Amino acid sequence: MKSFEDFMSDMLGNIPENLKNQVDTREGSIIYTALAPVAAQLVEQQFYADNIQDATMPDTALGDDLTRRCAEHGVNRYPASSAVRKGTFTAASDGSLMDVPIGSRFGADGITYTVSKKISAGTFELECQQAGVVGNSYFGTILPIDNIEGLGAATLSDVLTAGEEEESDEELRTRFFKEINEQPFGGNIADYELQILKIPGVGGVKVFPTPNNQGGRVQCVIVDPDNRPASSSLIGTVQDAIDPEPHAKGYGLAPVGHYVTISTVSELTINIEISVALRAGVEISGIQSSVEAAITEYLNSLAFKDNVVRTARIEAAVLGVDGIADISSTLLNGSPDNITLSSTFDNYQVPVIGSVTITEADHV
Repeated sequence: MKSFEDFMSDMLGNIPENLKNQVDTREGSIIYTALAPVAAQLVEQQFYADNIQDATMPDTALGDDLTRRCAEHGVNRYPASSAVRKGTFTAASDGSLMDVPIGSRFGADGITYTVSKKISAGTFELECQQAGVVGNSYFGTILPIDNIEGLGAATLSDVLTAGEEEESDEELRTRFFKEINEQPFGGNIADYELQILKIPGVGGVKVFPTPNNQGGRVQCVIVDPDNRPASSSLIGTVQDAIDPEPHAKGYGLAPVGHYVTISTVSELTINIEISVALRAGVEISGIQSSVEAAITEYLNSLAFKDNVVRTARIEAAVLGVDGIADISSTLLNGSPDNITLSSTFDNYQVPVIGSVTITEADHV
């Protein structure tokens, strides 16, 4: 990319040879002053041209530009989705389970939920009216917005389908190149990944073709958006979308002859003991939550990407916490060694943080 000085040099270099020794071209001269605004405009136009090019290339486009660029190839940004929660309702008279009308609304913490489907007597699915992760976090008492005669208490519990935020630029960009380069088609692995990840509430999937060398069988292991085990409700939703009963008949998205089973991961708790050197004035109580957050972020990043919990990576995450100067030792479940997770179709593990014990080695 040319600078202002480059453009000025090019233009001053175009002065006829027979005039170069007769014309003053120094900064402040008449000809320099006349050409300088043109050079400035050329630099500005070059900047705009570069931005236009970046906005039209999928590896550099952002926001709406990236959305439109990907949509040209049929890859559309996933919108935010709403959480589906389990609600339990009891009567005021005797505390027994009672039914509430479909469509009735409840609220808590500024969040609104609408009753959408009956599970069993007094137990219903509720859909959050605010899209995104906001609907995943509240547990406890919810209050009726509509008057419901005889209602004593309403309680919000399990996350049946986790709400998700709108797909980020980097997530969309990664998926775009994956779909373009891998060409999902006719029930190949890329196709299963594409179709399952489209289903709201699915955060990731690992496809195992022909588990145990069983021809025609496909095992798909899913996680929720937080890379935790999927609920039984979400597993059922994905199963019905991909290969409902009777299996392998092509009634879902799976091709005829593909017997697909949807399952989820199991959790392996990682207890961590870490000895750190703190900077002057820093106390363990002041960094405990930050250390746990850093470790959790690393562990959550491993699902379907790496089946080894690495001591070095945990130490690197902890060293990024403000106030920690050094780490002298780290134990994972009592051992200094890395932990290898099971990654088979019938036992796929994801790590979750357990206890985090921090001891002080020395101040720096």
